[in-house]
Amino acid sequence: MLTVEAVQYRSIAKFPDCARQGGRQAAAAVGEMLGVEIARATPTIAPEQISFNMCVSTIMDLLFATGWLKWPDIVEAASRFTDKPPENFTASYECAGWGFALEYAKRRFLPGSHIVITVADLNVLDFSFWRGNPNWGNSGFGIATVVFKVPEDGRFPLIARVAQSSYGMAEFCVDLRKWLETSESGLANVPFLPSGMAEIYTHFLKSECLMPNLHGQYGHCFGSDTWVSYITHAKSGRLDAGRIYTATSASLRGYWSITDLTFSDDCRFEFTA
Repeated sequence: MLTVEAVQYRSIAKFPDCARQGGRQAAAAVGEMLGVEIARATPTIAPEQISFNMCVSTIMDLLFATGWLKWPDIVEAASRFTDKPPENFTASYECAGWGFALEYAKRRFLPGSHIVITVADLNVLDFSFWRGNPNWGNSGFGIATVVFKVPEDGRFPLIARVAQSSYGMAEFCVDLRKWLETSESGLANVPFLPSGMAEIYTHFLKSECLMPNLHGQYGHCFGSDTWVSYITHAKSGRLDAGRIYTATSASLRGYWSITDLTFSDDCRFEFTA
């Protein structure tokens, strides 16, 4: 299965004022942030050791769809800060984007290589809709960077699915319950949701199988919930290197991802405010 060698999160509550100057200036700022984070996460990894390098997002799709942000401008800016800039971007799968990126990577990576995924949810133009919403409560903005080591046999368990009904979160919980019944893990993170909404977890799942719902501490951090959860778990001394854990993410529109993974003995855990 996959081994995580670095997982870090940079909280960016307010995007720099340069966004008011235009899309190119905002792209330069986004690119710098991505480049700096990737450089911090991969200090000993050469570019040729990375077979897949992608950025995913939930909230930034509109800026690209309108052409206000252009991905080549971001890559150009990121390249000034790292020799391993992200190659592609998608916001198609919302909070579950990192899992769908891994599903895509499974068809293209090299066994024994590294996969780098950045989860960027930046409220560039400070839209009030993204600051907080009845659907998920208060939001948390930032960039998660995760470095995975692919096993030498190239095999790792993963599901990346789309709901078949309007009850996507319930379908996700049922899928996770089935996963945990056969997995060696026995412990999974959960998306950060307000307490009333999070009751769905214990309706379908045993509470002892779930890591804390940290919505009250961080808000809903979109696809980064997963990685903030594991960073917090590690910083509190509760994460065991070598143990199998189940990483999950789900969007309210009905996308979800589940995989089992381990953390290396020297895994880098960082949370930067």
